[in-house]
Amino acid sequence: MMLHGTGRRLRLTAVAAALLLALTACGTAADDAGQPEASAAPSPATSAAPEPSAEPSADGDSAPSESDADEPAMPASQPVRIDIPALDRTSELIVTGQRADGTLEVPPGAEGSPASWYDGSPTPGERGASVILGHVNSLSDVSGVFYELDTLEPGDEIRVTREDGSTAVFAVDHLESFPKDEFPTRAVYYPVPGAELRLITCDDLGAGGDDFPNNTVVFATLVPGA
Repeated sequence: MMLHGTGRRLRLTAVAAALLLALTACGTAADDAGQPEASAAPSPATSAAPEPSAEPSADGDSAPSESDADEPAMPASQPVRIDIPALDRTSELIVTGQRADGTLEVPPGAEGSPASWYDGSPTPGERGASVILGHVNSLSDVSGVFYELDTLEPGDEIRVTREDGSTAVFAVDHLESFPKDEFPTRAVYYPVPGAELRLITCDDLGAGGDDFPNNTVVFATLVPGA
């Protein structure tokens, strides 16, 4: 298994930052699992990947600044489980990436499916913005792993268990809802100096039935020494 070095992380983050990435397959348990169709309108999960907007240095690495070095971070280790105590929610984590056409691969949409870590982002606890995706699946019960994600409050903990046995503990900073065609790509995917976490799901069931026009994004920061 290949973990992210600094250069690899920056290259992948630069690619991800150029995409409009988010879930489009959120819905009921009847949705097709994991392979949503592209919608006609622009949508964060279905846009093709343009060229990266930022080029890495010649050796693929970016020299950390003095202020970056002061930010708490952990070494790379693939995440295996996420716990959200405020929601009494636990999920194993699978790994998803990009499809051959450059669109974002999302976790399966069937009821009870796990959340997924996007492997184009740093591992949780590493320096940078780590991204975890999950479906809401239902507005009437807890079948979706990120059901009621929009009820989290600043200070709530998100705990991510990693393959090396460590746990990265994050505190919620804030959460916001965005129309999918106005998804805040920079705020979610661009590099940040410290270790941060983004949880992404769908919200606001559309009047037409199974359509979820918006994304909820939770922004959280690593708790030092937790």
